[in-house]
Parts: sequence; C-alpha cells; structure tokens
Amino acid sequence: MNKLTRTKAATINSVVASTAQLVQLIMQFISRSVFINVLGAEFLGLNGLFLNLLGYLNFAELGLGAAITFSLFDPLVNDDKRQIAAIMNLFKKWYRYIALFVSVGGLILTPFVTQLINGGVSHLDINVYLAFLLALSNTVLSYLLTYKRTLLLADQKGYINTLNTVGYNIAGQLLQITTLYIFKNFYLFLIIQAVIMFVSNYHVSRVVDKLYPYLQEYRQEKVSGKVIGYMKKNISGMLSAKMGGIIVNGTDNLLLSFYIGLTSVAMYANYTMIIAGLTQVMGQLISAVTSSIGNLGASKESQKKKEEVFYKYFYISSLLSILVAVGFSAFSSTFVTVWLGNKMVYSSLPLLIISLNFVFQSLRQSVINYTNAYGLYWYARWKPIFESLVNLVVSWTLVKYTDLGISGVLIGTITSNLLVNVFWESWIVLRYGLKTKVRRFLCLYISYIIGSSIVIFVTVYIVENFSGQKFVNGVLIAILAELAAFVMFMILNKIFYPKDLEAFSIVALLQRFKS
Repeated sequence: MNKLTRTKAATINSVVASTAQLVQLIMQFISRSVFINVLGAEFLGLNGLFLNLLGYLNFAELGLGAAITFSLFDPLVNDDKRQIAAIMNLFKKWYRYIALFVSVGGLILTPFVTQLINGGVSHLDINVYLAFLLALSNTVLSYLLTYKRTLLLADQKGYINTLNTVGYNIAGQLLQITTLYIFKNFYLFLIIQAVIMFVSNYHVSRVVDKLYPYLQEYRQEKVSGKVIGYMKKNISGMLSAKMGGIIVNGTDNLLLSFYIGLTSVAMYANYTMIIAGLTQVMGQLISAVTSSIGNLGASKESQKKKEEVFYKYFYISSLLSILVAVGFSAFSSTFVTVWLGNKMVYSSLPLLIISLNFVFQSLRQSVINYTNAYGLYWYARWKPIFESLVNLVVSWTLVKYTDLGISGVLIGTITSNLLVNVFWESWIVLRYGLKTKVRRFLCLYISYIIGSSIVIFVTVYIVENFSGQKFVNGVLIAILAELAAFVMFMILNKIFYPKDLEAFSIVALLQRFKS
C-alpha cells in the first residue's frame, strides 16, 4: 500500500473512531446517571464487580485476536486470499473453543460470587447468581462471530467495525434507559446487553462475508507452517501478557469490594467511567492507526523512515495524553459535582493518584500499539509477570494495612508502571521492532512523565485550595492548566526530541489534513 493510501486509511479510521466514540461517551454518561438514580450505587458496584470477574475468564482468549491481526498483515499486503481465508477459519475454530471454556469457567465461579462482597448481598433484593449468569452470557456471546471484526481491523477498514459497534451500543443504551425507567429491573438491563452483543456480531459478520466472499470459497485451506510457527511463539508470549493484564486491571474493584464494600466500587466506577470515556475517545484516535503501522512495518520503507514515524506517533499520542489527563485533574471534580453531587467527589489525594495513574497509562499506549503492530509478544513474555506481581503486592499491602483505600490500590499500578513498564516496553519496541537506540527515547519518555506529573500535582493543589468544584473556577483552572501543560510539552521536546530525525509539525499536519 502506498504512503498516501496508508495515510488516508489511518486518517479515516481515526476520525470516524474518535467521533463515534465521543457520541457513545455522551450516551454512557446519560445511561450511568439513569442507572444510579433508578437502581442505586450498590447495583452499579455489583455490575463493576461482575465485569472484573468476567475479565479473569477472558484470560482464555490468550491474546489470540492481537496475534491473528498481525498474522493477517503480510497476506493482506500480498493479496494472498487463500492464506487470509485459512487464518480466519482457524480463528473461528479457536474462538468457539474459547466460548465453551468461558461458559464452563463462569459456571464454576458462580457459587463464589457473593463471598467477594463486603457486607453481603441480602439487602439488594436480587438473586446475584442469576444476575452473574446473565452477565456471563454477554461475555460468551461476544466470542461468537466477533472474530470477523479482526479482518476489518487488519485490512485498515476499522471504521466499519467502529460504526457497527458504536451504533449498536447506542441503540442498546437507549433501550436500557427506557426499560430502567419503566421496569426498574437489573435482570432486564443485563439481558438487553447480551442480545445487543449478539445482533451486533451477526450484522458485522454479514458485512465481512460480502466484502470478502473468498472466505467461503477457500474454507478448506490450511494455514502455512510459517504462520503457525509464528502463532505458537507469540501466543505463548501473549499468555503472560494476558495474565498480567488481567491481574493488573482486574484486581482494583475486587480489592475494594472485598475490603471496603460495593459503595466504594461505585464511587470509583464513576471516575473510571470518565477516564474510560476519555481513554476510548483518545484510544480510538491513537489505536485506529495500528493497522497502518503494521502495514508500514511489513513494507520495504527504510528503518530511519520507520523510526521517524514512531517518534512522530509518540509525540502526537503523548501530547494528547498529557492534555487529556491534565484536563481530567482540573475539571473532574467540577464535572462530578454537577453530575452526581458533592458526596461523590474525591478529595485531593485520590484525585491526584487517579490522575497520575491515568497519564502514565495513557503515555504507554503508543508503545503498546507498536508492540501489537509489530507482533513483539514473544519478547514481552516475562514483563507482565513482574508487572502484575509488583502491582498486586503493593496494592494489597496498602489497601489492607493502611487507610489509603483507592489511593493505595492505584499506587500499586503506578509503581508497576514506573518500575517495569516504562523501561521494559520501550526496550522491546526500540530494540526488536525498530532496531534503533533505546536511551534517547527513554530520555524523552521520562521527561514527559516528570513534566506531566508536576503539572498535575500543581493543578490538583489549586483545585483543592481554590474551590475547583465550582463550575466557573473549574473552567478557569482547566484552561490555565492546559496552557501550562502545552508550554511544558513544547519545552521538553526542544530539549529531548532527537535532533537527527525530522521533527513533528502541527502546522504541517493541519495543512495535510486540510488537503
């Protein structure tokens, strides 16, 4: 694929994905508000607990989707329809086995759900086991037909997948809001979620069948030995990544639920919903170009060109990450006050820790996307184990033996990010993907971490001491904080951005986008 076409595909995917995600984000806030008003905070905490438990069952996926996506880049570039069909047929078979495994695992886990809730569930007036089984059905259905979405992503047609996903999600949320007001029923809320999942997957499956009719024509084709060898190697690497990701991302609500209670889970869930929404919009903008990165990696472009693209991509994603995280630290208290009232607003320490964790996680995403695009899972096979151990030990110790609560849980995540991920992930991408110098990239990366931390710390201090919860004050603080973050970012790039590489130009980007 030529440069213009690759750039055009990346632009279309990014714009469509981020715009659609923004619309969905608005719907999520409306749906969450209705959920809390109708069912209450404890039901929200219960739903969050279900999501975490099901996240552990998703360990069965083993990162197959990411490995398959990378395996498709080469046959797509070479228009090898037989291998594309063979890979997709193998993917279909694997995902059916995974759906069966998740079903059995969920049934085994069901009797133990109530034991993870501090204070019990008798006051909720609901059969928690039945509710968990309904949530489980949604996860199981997510593995049926969804494998075809991977082909759209690998072929740089992610915008089709995005429109399908967001369209059905919005339809489902509207239906859930209506039924919550009329029936006030948690079971019905979960049933609608599962049905929408199945219909969405069925629709996208029909679309893929029309776009790629040869999938049916070559149903009996076998995957080449080279691809199978790659899959075995990288799936074993993804195994540890999947395990580490589940432990790191899935333990927060479990620790809070077990040691503190469902209300704390619900309160944290409100902030994580804001973060998740911002991350999704930002992530769609950044991650939508992953297939184009993979396409570039499979091309015969020079190593220096690939390195320049990487640094520009890191520049863009880091600027966006820092601005969004600083905006969150400045305005989230104002937003939560207007949305849910003063009782749901965190004090300065939790807000500071949540904001720092947000920016550190966001800064990683461009490096993670390159790991995915270049298929570097084998080299990352040990990293998630160390990451998860550091995170779990620090989080558990602080939440059990201190009064830090959510701050203690997130300090564990921050610690694992700073001590493990920053250095290990950078080394993998620069050493094995781009085959270039690691040290100068780490200098730039660490400068972003330190600079953003300083701006966020000052911003949270100002919010706490100058009535940042009030709307006008919140807006003013947010504007000043964003200006400070932007100036800080430009200064850091003047000092640490590699001088021998073509620098990124915002003006040039706007002119290119206009053309």
